[in-house]
Amino acid sequence: MKYTLIPVLVVFFIFSNCRRSDFSTEPDYIIKAGFACGWGSGEDSLLISKSLIKYIYYIPSKSHEPVINKTRAVSDREWREILNDFNLDDFLKLNYQSCNICVDGCDEWISIKNDEIWHEIRFSKGLNIETISKLQAKLAQLRLEFSK
Repeated sequence: MKYTLIPVLVVFFIFSNCRRSDFSTEPDYIIKAGFACGWGSGEDSLLISKSLIKYIYYIPSKSHEPVINKTRAVSDREWREILNDFNLDDFLKLNYQSCNICVDGCDEWISIKNDEIWHEIRFSKGLNIETISKLQAKLAQLRLEFSK
């Protein structure tokens, strides 16, 4: 009897100490994107988090006051769609670091960070990057929405 009780106690101990992990929790991503053009002709920025999207557009040569400064909430569905628009591993492999603004051109930038990583790319405004094309399309859609 005592030899039968030991395996039962071991199994009970294992199951009582195993707690189901909440696998649905993910790192809190913050996605930032924007563009800047030389001669102070225009700049914008988008900040996207699980709870909100903030958009700012201003023309530095005219004023440091934003022409557009809007914020709105993000639904859980929209947040999932945004996260599905890019693969983090693929994004981390990108190494674009243009400086068109240095010669009065325009640069676009995207950064993604969470508790563990931070990565930013800077590229020619309008350049379509295949591995993040869905994310770029979403950013363009948001810019259009906020510019109205």
